Amino acid sequence: MPQKLRRSTLIYFGLPDYAVYLAAVPVSLYLPFVYSRDLGLDLADVGLILMLARISDVVTDPLIGYLSDRTSTRLGKRKPWMAAGALVMMIAAWQLFAPMGGVDNWHLLVWSMLLWLGWTMINIPYFAWGAELTDDYNERTRITGWRQAFGYLGNVSVLAVPSISGYLFGYGSLPKEGLTIVGFMALVLLPVLVAVALWKVPEVVKPRAAQTSLWHSSRQMFSNGSFVILFIGFLMLTMGTTWASSLFMLFATFVVDLEASTQLILLGFYLTQLASLPVWVWVSYRLGKKETWVLGAAIYVVATPGYLLLGPGDVLLFCAVLGLYGLASGNFVAISLSMKADLIEIAALRTGRHVAGSYMAVWSLGQKLFQAIAVGVALPAVSLFGFDPGGDNGAYELMALTLILTLPPMLLYAGSVGVIWRFPLNEQRLRRLRAGLLRRQERRIQPARQPGG
Repeated sequence: MPQKLRRSTLIYFGLPDYAVYLAAVPVSLYLPFVYSRDLGLDLADVGLILMLARISDVVTDPLIGYLSDRTSTRLGKRKPWMAAGALVMMIAAWQLFAPMGGVDNWHLLVWSMLLWLGWTMINIPYFAWGAELTDDYNERTRITGWRQAFGYLGNVSVLAVPSISGYLFGYGSLPKEGLTIVGFMALVLLPVLVAVALWKVPEVVKPRAAQTSLWHSSRQMFSNGSFVILFIGFLMLTMGTTWASSLFMLFATFVVDLEASTQLILLGFYLTQLASLPVWVWVSYRLGKKETWVLGAAIYVVATPGYLLLGPGDVLLFCAVLGLYGLASGNFVAISLSMKADLIEIAALRTGRHVAGSYMAVWSLGQKLFQAIAVGVALPAVSLFGFDPGGDNGAYELMALTLILTLPPMLLYAGSVGVIWRFPLNEQRLRRLRAGLLRRQERRIQPARQPGG
């Protein structure tokens, strides 16, 4: 039976996600609002630029995943990529969140592209590393749960630190000021926390060959029906949450008229998300990963129409809707990544090759593309109906914003539930597949053994 990892190892391993979330979450939460209202860029341009920045990873994501599977250094396969990615991401986050002087579309495009390049260089090897730390079904959820807890702490810090700073020092309460503070935190913490993980957590060495080619790796992945089901369901839910988050600040400011309280309300959302995470991990041990994932997505479906009931000053109802969202989203990333790690183990046993980096790269690429589409369609869509964050908006424009925030995500969440329900891999099936593949490997080795060898 695989040995459980020490809690200290899980803590060290989870630390980089805190800094990565600090640098990544503000892109969808703050950037559209700040760059359009405070820095003067056109809202539709901001949406298209953020979409282009993520589409730029069509080349880099699969390439880095493929290369990290083939990397061989004294530090390991994954660690050199994470170290380089931390450097790129911290510089890009500082330039995006605390720009000196005026900005234009090119500034937003170049530094957004570099931010996601650094994200790729960290996260693809990081997630591949996590998938290889254990072969135990439930231990994988424990690993992803701890890592995600640090990510959610990063979410909390994105809002809590600027709010506390605003209260104590009079700077940080406004979105633009908060963005500058978060940029400084990312500048310092990305290299420090990544370095701690690289130093304290060893890579697991598995005696497997590298993939023969990127094309062969991709074909093998998409011939895996279980992976395709999980991938499609994950992308649908990702697109829905990104679509909603890209419009959230606009909705809270102009429809519910709570700009001054938005950061505090969001802080409650992220605290709920963090608090619900260990509960979802516990539920997955009892119900199974697929059932837990579907339950969380179903809560999204139920909560989303609540936005249609909101108007100016509806604080309590707004908090109730966000509370359900926070509860549901506590399970999303940790459980899906644990399910993906199960698939990677079976694929690696079936092929006898390192596949974790390639699987994570395709996963990351799909996630970024669908997030890019969500931002690139949602923001221009509200502009198309006449909404202007810098001008006057009447009842028609505000209703358009509300409907665009509500209907597409709700349909995507519902669709993801239907897709993931077909996912076939559970703990018992994983054990049977693993045993069968190990027996097949043993039969392949036996003919090569000499008598008495």
